[in-house]
Amino acid sequence: MADDDAPPPVRIQLHGRFALAVGGRTVEHLLPGRRARLLVAVLALSPRSPVDRATLIDVLWCPARPAGGAASTFSALLSKVRTVIDPAGIAGRRSLQLVLPPGSIVDAVVARAALHAAESAAARQDWHRAWTEALSALFVTQRGFLSDFDDPWSDDRRGEAVHQHRRVLACYGEACLHLGPGELAGAERSARALIALDPVAETGYRLLVRAHVAQGDRGAALAVYEQMRHALREHLGTDPSPVTCALHAELLG
Repeated sequence: MADDDAPPPVRIQLHGRFALAVGGRTVEHLLPGRRARLLVAVLALSPRSPVDRATLIDVLWCPARPAGGAASTFSALLSKVRTVIDPAGIAGRRSLQLVLPPGSIVDAVVARAALHAAESAAARQDWHRAWTEALSALFVTQRGFLSDFDDPWSDDRRGEAVHQHRRVLACYGEACLHLGPGELAGAERSARALIALDPVAETGYRLLVRAHVAQGDRGAALAVYEQMRHALREHLGTDPSPVTCALHAELLG
């Protein structure tokens, strides 16, 4: 019988500081340097998609250009990484793919699946399922992506992770709003987080307006609308969208 309390065979954390555990034992310090950690991160982010060896070398050496000995250096690095991550493996020769034992966890992959499930549930108006899945994703995405890495690949992924986090917040906030009084504070927190991430995106403002209305505070809702209208005019020289204007009209009516 499987031990439900046993740690996952391999756990890889990409949000927050990079972490690698095998059988519950922390082993990232055994990886030989920055390139080894980055290699694991790149492969872990797309476990179902092989990555060309030449592409990996370019990523690991960037922003420098790989020198003539880069291929042999990469082969030695790959061999050391394979030893550290066992029982996980890296399959392939020209293209490489991370092969994880059943029950292993990559936090970014878990969050991506949870967000997809949350948005699918929201589309069906299954708000309890949307709330549960979005909260699962939120636990991961609220931490910055590879906060201890400073390289072009990680910088690009951080931009993608911020966009993903906005989607998570929007879905979670919407679910909170539909679940009623007990979750309205969650809707408000999500809305304020969205506004802080992008002060000229209307999604967060609309969510916050609706949260205030649901709490019976129309004055606060109107104040948020005015805050948004001012931000759009000052930074973009535009007016609120028709969708937001319709929400404002409902408030006035």
